[in-house]
Amino acid sequence: MVESPSSSGIITAELVPVLVGTAGLVDGECFLLDKGIDVIIGRSRSCDISLRRTTAYLKTPALARDGDHDFNTVSRRHLRIQVTGTVAAINDLSTNGTFFNGEPMREPQRVDLSLGSCNLRLGTRECFQLALLPKDDPRVRDLQPVSSMAKEAETDPREL
Repeated sequence: MVESPSSSGIITAELVPVLVGTAGLVDGECFLLDKGIDVIIGRSRSCDISLRRTTAYLKTPALARDGDHDFNTVSRRHLRIQVTGTVAAINDLSTNGTFFNGEPMREPQRVDLSLGSCNLRLGTRECFQLALLPKDDPRVRDLQPVSSMAKEAETDPREL
């Protein structure tokens, strides 16, 4: 809970875990994470957060997508995040690596988001900020949790 002063006393705002895209195909996208549930991020459509479902990817012509080397540096199942309370457990599932706060992630990370956000880079281009934001923040207010978003089966042979 974040406390902020008001004329009537103290107001508390519920904080929710959010993954905000800061570069690449995810730039500008915002994802509300469920607490206590594994969230898988990658290029496969079966992931909870799939690069193939981002607005930028869907707007890119198929020919340009097929030749995008940076896209292919993200593994089909690249990263797992689970938030319990204010603590995020982050596990790299990839072959090409993940950067945590600018450094290569060599082992699973645990970070208390109440102390501040962290930055993640998947592959060569896809960047996120993992943070706690007030539930009434305009970027969060109308979002559905990632777990309620529809996932697709891996039927596209290019995903294999």
